[in-house]
Amino acid sequence: MYQSVCQRGHEIRSSADRTVSGYCRSCKRDDDRRDRIAKRAALDVVRVFEAAGVRFVDNGQPVAAEEVAAQIAAVFGPQV
Repeated sequence: MYQSVCQRGHEIRSSADRTVSGYCRSCKRDDDRRDRIAKRAALDVVRVFEAAGVRFVDNGQPVAAEEVAAQIAAVFGPQV
C-alpha cells in the first residue's frame, strides 16, 4: 500500500489525498481556511473604519469595502 507524508506531515495514503496539481489536500484545506480567515478579518477592519466615518476612495471614486478588504488581505494576508 502506498503511504507517505507531505512536507507538513500530513499522511498521504493514496492519490486521492492529493489535488490534481499534486498538492496535499490537507495542506490546501488548511491554506484555504487561513486565507478565508484573513479575508474576513480584513473585511471586519474595513467595516469598523467605515462605521467610524472613514470613506475609501480611489481618484475621487468610492471603493467598495470588499475591494479594500481584498487588497488588505493580499498585502497583509496569512503569514506562515
